[in-house]
Amino acid sequence: MHGDPFYSDPTSVEPGRVPPPGALPPMEELQPKQAPPSHYEPAPVPMSAPPPVEPEAISRESEARTLVFAIGKFKDFLLWFLAVLEVALLLRFIFRLIAADPNNAFAGLLYALTGIILLPFNGIVKTPSLHNWAFEWPTLIAMAVYALIFLAITSFLRLLISTPKETAE
Repeated sequence: MHGDPFYSDPTSVEPGRVPPPGALPPMEELQPKQAPPSHYEPAPVPMSAPPPVEPEAISRESEARTLVFAIGKFKDFLLWFLAVLEVALLLRFIFRLIAADPNNAFAGLLYALTGIILLPFNGIVKTPSLHNWAFEWPTLIAMAVYALIFLAITSFLRLLISTPKETAE
């Protein structure tokens, strides 16, 4: 009739079309669900009670967590401080490279603040300059040394708060 090869199949029904009577096999009657017996009790699940925890163990664990948290926060502060220090030194390097005027308020403040940090590195190597432009090797060296110092400190702090690794045998 429609070009559907399964038109005579009693299980293929188009939406809205009712199959002719007797085309589908009759459904089997549903059986009523049986209620569980009235004396039904679930089997008890064996549970092992956790060992009693002493108040001292709780306070020691709490102190340990507090110490780990404090060391972690100190490490976060050090990383933040390193980022600020490195950015300040990088700005000083760029300002000296492009000959920023030291009489300017911002450049003068930056030079004064970073000058204190660069004291141990002054004179370590010569600073080549042309007019007011300067390529400050001490600033680059200080950036590298401070980064290595902070890396060593944060690695030590990580060592303090980590658990020992088991050796594979």
